[in-house]
Amino acid sequence: MKLDGKVAVVTGGARGNGLASALALAREGADIALLDICRDIDTVPYPLSDQAKLDDAVQQIKALGQNAIGVACDVRFEADVIAAVQRVLDEFGHVDILVNNAGVTSLTAVVDMPEEEWDNLVDTHLKGAFLCSKHVLRHMIGQHSGKVVNIGSVGSFKGFGLGAHYSAAKHGMLGFTKSLAMEVADHNINVNAVCPGTVWTDMMIGLVDSLGMDQEEAQEQFTMDHLMNADHPVTSEDVANAVLWLCTDDSRNTTGFALGVDSGWLAH
Repeated sequence: MKLDGKVAVVTGGARGNGLASALALAREGADIALLDICRDIDTVPYPLSDQAKLDDAVQQIKALGQNAIGVACDVRFEADVIAAVQRVLDEFGHVDILVNNAGVTSLTAVVDMPEEEWDNLVDTHLKGAFLCSKHVLRHMIGQHSGKVVNIGSVGSFKGFGLGAHYSAAKHGMLGFTKSLAMEVADHNINVNAVCPGTVWTDMMIGLVDSLGMDQEEAQEQFTMDHLMNADHPVTSEDVANAVLWLCTDDSRNTTGFALGVDSGWLAH
């Protein structure tokens, strides 16, 4: 297996793209630490993962024969991140892979957006990636190896009406990815991003439900720019396969790169 003996930290790992990525890494032999908030955020219009969801995700990893732990962690806060990273090191002794996947979304016009809504979204995506990278990379630098994968979006390249906070955070994720790749290349650490199109995760379902939209109509609307969606819509497993490749030695000379998993959306 390509990741035998490796330890991966996946944020937002209790469900969706995070859990799919963790499962893909585990199938290749990695032990997994799943980090998730395990509580709701007032400005996010749908339920987030809870402890039961995180516990179930851990059991799914263990069912594959790999060791796994779940850690409640709000990546917006440095104290939470420091405690979570220390827990991982106490359990596994090292970290080889970091997947910065934690994210939330909402739809609000800038002129109507409370400051707290902006901060909660941008901090979850961008500050969370910064804090987790800061505290994990210190250990990766010491071992002179590591892989960091940041989850961006087609919103890393495009603007979204009613989603300025989301698009700003995801644009920032690419700048962060490229800059960080330059900082740690001499330490044999690769830093890349995966940028999905619309994936019908719990996040998207929750957002659509909060808007009172019909699920089928909403899915068609949100994926209308996917060139190949009719034959094979983008799934969390597609995202996970891209994450997996960037976490193996197959991508050893790929760094500072944004890999699209968007069914051609950005080709428009």
